[in-house]
Amino acid sequence: MKKLLPILSKKIKENFIYYSLGLILNKEKQTCSKLAATVRKSHDFLYRFLLKSELLIPVFPKLMITLINHFSKDSEGWLILDDTFLSKVFSKLLVGVYTLFNNSMSRPERGLCLVVLAWSNGRVTIPIAFDWYFPREITGDWYKKKSEIAEKLISEHCKEVPYKYFLADAHYATKDLIPFLCKQNINFVMKIPRSRKVKTKNNNVQLKLNPALRLLRNQRSAKLFAEYAGCDLFFSIQKRKDKNGEYSTVFLVSNMNLKAKEYLVIYDGRWHIEVMFRTLKQSLGLAQCQSRNLEYQRAHIYSSFFSYGFIQHEKQANSFKNPEVAIKHLSGLKLNAAIKRIDSFSRNFHHVA
Repeated sequence: MKKLLPILSKKIKENFIYYSLGLILNKEKQTCSKLAATVRKSHDFLYRFLLKSELLIPVFPKLMITLINHFSKDSEGWLILDDTFLSKVFSKLLVGVYTLFNNSMSRPERGLCLVVLAWSNGRVTIPIAFDWYFPREITGDWYKKKSEIAEKLISEHCKEVPYKYFLADAHYATKDLIPFLCKQNINFVMKIPRSRKVKTKNNNVQLKLNPALRLLRNQRSAKLFAEYAGCDLFFSIQKRKDKNGEYSTVFLVSNMNLKAKEYLVIYDGRWHIEVMFRTLKQSLGLAQCQSRNLEYQRAHIYSSFFSYGFIQHEKQANSFKNPEVAIKHLSGLKLNAAIKRIDSFSRNFHHVA
């Protein structure tokens, strides 16, 4: 990072700070014009940040890791990996946009998909880095599965981040990623489809049909040691109550030997990335960049990440209940006061100073 930062002029750093602050304070569509009006700058002033984004993009993950190293002094955290869909309904000319079923809207939409690596300790969640996921019909021979993108993000960033274990949902419990994590000695807990076959001394059947994972009337959890994808792993079934008071079961896989009920407690830590996505989309305009340039889109997303890191810092410093309260607090400050807060934040953590 020390080699990269001198390349960035003071003006570009200033453009970046104002752009990130605009994402927090602006309550309208997150366009350059609206952001500029919010922070009382010209459109061209903020647009220059996007024009120079190729200099800033390599720095962003390092900025987040610097912040993580600060927060991890109080409490060691964990890595979380998940993907999210950015709706781009009106983007006909943006490279890489494709139609996908949007679960949150329960309908097919055009947009972009991100695979995101984040860190959390339960009180603070920091996005680290992301990469695009494109379907095979767009990339052809250059196609990469989500599990391959996950391996790339983990390989590039996990060695610099203090963490206890890695969490992901069932989409990533694949025959590619699980052996990779085991080979890298990365402890993990992931949800796994109940239809996956695992091998024991006595049988080779699907998890849902394995007698060792059959819960009796009063049982809430059970555990099985078996082989999957060439790895010796621990599988568990957990019965849990949802918000409607109804019970459901979930199957988990891990390379850690723990009590059966402990796996679900650990896996529930994955929820923090969902909370992060909600704030990024609803309050920081994660999906609202209207540029047709994919690298400008990337710069906008990383700026949203930086803004979220700043909000997390404000939340901790002021003991706010959630990120939304921190955003409301910053929005209530005079513009000069808010500028001083984010500038001080960036200098204290050597982000862009």
